[in-house]
Amino acid sequence: MNQILENWNTTPTLTGGVPKLSLMQSTVDYSGCERFWILDGLALGGKIESFRTSSATQGSYTAGGTASQISIALDCHSVSFVLGGHLEFLSLGVHLGGDVGVGYYYSGFSTDVTFQTPSNVPAISIRPQDGNGRYTASSFGLEGGLSLTFNLTDWLGIGTSIAYRWVGPMAMTDAAGKPLDLIVGDGRTDKVDLSGIVVQVSVSLVVDLSSQGGERRIP
Repeated sequence: MNQILENWNTTPTLTGGVPKLSLMQSTVDYSGCERFWILDGLALGGKIESFRTSSATQGSYTAGGTASQISIALDCHSVSFVLGGHLEFLSLGVHLGGDVGVGYYYSGFSTDVTFQTPSNVPAISIRPQDGNGRYTASSFGLEGGLSLTFNLTDWLGIGTSIAYRWVGPMAMTDAAGKPLDLIVGDGRTDKVDLSGIVVQVSVSLVVDLSSQGGERRIP
């Protein structure tokens, strides 16, 4: 999509313009977890995590007094359930630990596209799919990484983490079984890939659910 927009933005016979789509990579993440400390520094548990990311652009091109409207809005959200373990290496005011887990990932992808081709540009065989749609898919995956947290109070902490997530590419389909196809004419359908390096800065709230009290770790 961005290649088409970039070409039209530099076409002398067109006035107006459309900004390129930004990468769908930065987002606010919400999660909750529960840990059971089976040994000093070793815990088993699970977490539920949700995030949403989007990218959008709009504008128009004018040629011969006729305006061609461009509007592209893409939205991706995901909910995951991960079971795994946490090993704490250091607990001296700050907590340094490692996490590994296996998870189930459910993802949704929404599109809303209006793409009118200007009349005085060469015809293109590959173009964005007009219309709107909602697509879903699910897959299993693995996560592993390191986290560093600092307790501000007994119930509030801040931290940072870096992890690698591997999730099998998701073949998205709508309710009728139609696959996600963002670009018409390229001969392939599109998949959502949640794999990659995840860097987070976090604020954590601790809720003690144990019968004895005395929870001493930030989830």
